[in-house]
Amino acid sequence: MQFVNPYFLFALGTLAIPVLIHLFNFRRFKKVYFTNVRFLLEIQQETKKQSQLRQLLILAARLLAIAALVFAFAQPYLPSAILQKKMTGQRAVSIYIDNSFSMEAVSTDGKLLDLAKAKALEIMSAYSPSDLYNLVTNDFEGRHQRFVSQDEFIKLVDEVQVSPATRRLPEVFARQSDLVSETRRMNYDAYCISDFQKTTASLGTASPDSTISWFLVPVAAEKKDNLFIDTVYFVSPVHQPGQPVRLVVRIRNASAESLEKVPVKLSVNSVQKALSSFTIGPNSTTDITLSYTENASGIQYGQAEVVDYPISYDDKFYFSYAILPSIPVISINEKGTSSYLDALFANDSTIRFTNSQVTQLDYGNIFSNFLVILNSPDEISSGLAQEINRYVRNGGNLVIFPPAKGRLDSYNQLTSLFNLRGYAETDTARQRISSINLENELFNGVFEKNGNGKVVLPENIDLPWVYKYYRIPVEVRSGTEILLKLQNNQPFLVSAPVEKGRVYLFSVPLDESWSKFPNHMIFVPTLYKIALLSHPTHPLYYVTGESQSVVIRDDSIGETNLCKINKLNSAFEIIPEAKKSGTNLVLFLHDQVKDAGFYAVTSGKKTISGLAFNFNRKESDLACFSTSELEDQVKRQSFKDIHVIKAKKSSLVREIRNIQQGTHLWKYFLILALIFLAIEILLIRILK
Repeated sequence: MQFVNPYFLFALGTLAIPVLIHLFNFRRFKKVYFTNVRFLLEIQQETKKQSQLRQLLILAARLLAIAALVFAFAQPYLPSAILQKKMTGQRAVSIYIDNSFSMEAVSTDGKLLDLAKAKALEIMSAYSPSDLYNLVTNDFEGRHQRFVSQDEFIKLVDEVQVSPATRRLPEVFARQSDLVSETRRMNYDAYCISDFQKTTASLGTASPDSTISWFLVPVAAEKKDNLFIDTVYFVSPVHQPGQPVRLVVRIRNASAESLEKVPVKLSVNSVQKALSSFTIGPNSTTDITLSYTENASGIQYGQAEVVDYPISYDDKFYFSYAILPSIPVISINEKGTSSYLDALFANDSTIRFTNSQVTQLDYGNIFSNFLVILNSPDEISSGLAQEINRYVRNGGNLVIFPPAKGRLDSYNQLTSLFNLRGYAETDTARQRISSINLENELFNGVFEKNGNGKVVLPENIDLPWVYKYYRIPVEVRSGTEILLKLQNNQPFLVSAPVEKGRVYLFSVPLDESWSKFPNHMIFVPTLYKIALLSHPTHPLYYVTGESQSVVIRDDSIGETNLCKINKLNSAFEIIPEAKKSGTNLVLFLHDQVKDAGFYAVTSGKKTISGLAFNFNRKESDLACFSTSELEDQVKRQSFKDIHVIKAKKSSLVREIRNIQQGTHLWKYFLILALIFLAIEILLIRILK
C-alpha cells in the first residue's frame, strides 16, 4: 500500500490525545449524593475490572476512528498488478481504432466502430489536457503520423470511417512504435481498440517495444454470423461467343446456424444471367454452379450476389474476362501448307489461321499469335529458336511436329531451351494409341459422361495406329503430362509448361506414312482444344489493398504505350507505373485501387482490358479472440508490457486511472472512521 499524501501520516501523533484523556478519567472520582438508603438498591454493582474493560473498548474505538480518518486524508492506494512505471511530465498517447469491415458488426451499444470511437475519446479524457495524442487506423494515413492536441484528436476521431484496408496486429504495433523516436523524453502509452479477429490479431510474430505500455481494448459484437462469397471460377477457361459456360460460386457460412433457400444471383454486363438458391450448414462452404450462354465477343463484367446483414461488403463478388472474336494461330511450314491443318482451321470463324514458310517468316508476326505450330520444317535456325523461346516464356503456346526428314538435332536444340530433352531415336515397331489422359482439360468435354458424371472409354475404342515414331524421353517435372500414350507406354503427345507458356510435343509428323492420327477423329478435338486453350488467361479478379501487377499484351497498346485505369461509371482515374517485360507491358498498381468494382484499362480512346476488384475476404470471418484468449496469448509469449483491459460495468476512464494510479482506498478508510465512531457511541450508551 502506498500513499498519495504521505505527510498526513504525521497526524497519527494525535492518537496520544484520547489516550491521555482516558488515563486522566481513570484517576478521577465522582461523588454521588443521595438522601435515602433505598437508592442504594437502584445502583447497579460494577466491579473494577468491568469498568476498565469498558473504558479500553471505548479507547480502542476512538483510536481506530482517528487513525482511519488520518489514513483517509493520506489517500492510500494499492498499486495495480499492471501498474506502469510512475510517470511525471507530459505523456504521449497513441490510440489505434480498428476501422476494418468487421467493425460494421453490431453490439448491444451499436456498431462496433462507433463504440470504438467512443472508447478512444474515453481514453483521451483519462489523461491530462496537456498530454499529446496520436490516432492510428488501418489506412495508415500520413496525416495521422504525428501527435496532436485533444481538440484536434477529437476531430480526427470523428472523421474515422469504415475502410477496406486490413492490418495484422503486429503491423499496428510496428506503426505505433515508429513514433517512439519522436517522444523519447515522454511517457508513451499505446492503446489498440479492436474486435481482435483471429485472422489478424495473432501475437505470434509481434515484437512490442518494451519502452511502451501496451493496452488491448476489446469490443465484441452481439452476433458473429456472416454469409459471404469467397471466390468464383469457371469450369472451363475456354470462352466462345454464343457458347454455354458454367461458373462456380463458392459461398461460405461463417456462423453456427444452417441457412436454407438462400438466393444467389448472377449478372453479366448488368444483365441477369442466372438465379439459384442453396442450403448451407453451419461453418461450412458450398459451391454453386451457375450456367449461362456467353455474350458476343468483347470485355465481360460479371457480378455474383447474395444478401446478408449487417456485414454486406462481401455479399457481391466482381469478375471480368474477355471473349475474343477469333484466336490467331500461325503454322510454320517447310514448303506450301498442311492440308490437315487447313481443313481444320481455315474455314473456322473462331480461329484466324495463317500459314508461313520457314524461309519467309517474319519473326515479328510470331508474337501476334496465341498459338504457333511448327509443322515439320526441315531445320530450326538458331535465330528462330531464340525468338520462339522468348515467345513461349512470355505466355505463348507452341505445338511441335517433328520432321520426317531433316535436322532433328536443331529441334532438340530448341527443346533444350525449354529444359526438355526433346526427341531420341526412331522406333519402327507398330503401335496403337491406347491411353488418353481424360483428367487433363485438353479432353474435357470431348467425350460423353455416364450417369455418374465420369468419362469411361470402351475397351475396344478405335484409336489411331502409329507405324513409326520418335521416342520422347520424359523427365519427372512439375506440370509435365503425357496426354496420349502408346501401347508400350511411350508418349505420343507430351505437354510441358515453360514459365508463362506451354509446349506440346508430338512424336510423329503430320504424315500418313508415320501414323493414322491426321485422318482420325481424335485429331480434330486435340488440335482444336489446344488452339482454344491458347487463349491468354488473365485473373478473373484482383484484391484491393494489395501490391499487384496487371499484364497487358504489348501489341494491343497504342503507340504511346501510356495506359490509364478508370473505374466504370466513376470519375476515378490513375496512371499506373508501367514496365516492359518481354512482349508484354506490366502495370504496377501500388495499392492505388481501394474500392471494389469494375475498371477499364485504356490506351488513348481504346479500351484494351477489363479488370474487377474485390475487397479482401480476411475480414469476412468474424471469429474473434475473447478477453481470456488474448490474455493467454500475452502470457504464452511472455509479453510483460502488454495488458488486456477487461470489459467491466465501471467506465473505461476509471479502469485506466486504476491502472495508472492503483486502487484508491481513502473512501474505505472514511467509512471505517464512521463505523468506529458509531461503535464508540454504542459502547457509551449501552454499556453503562
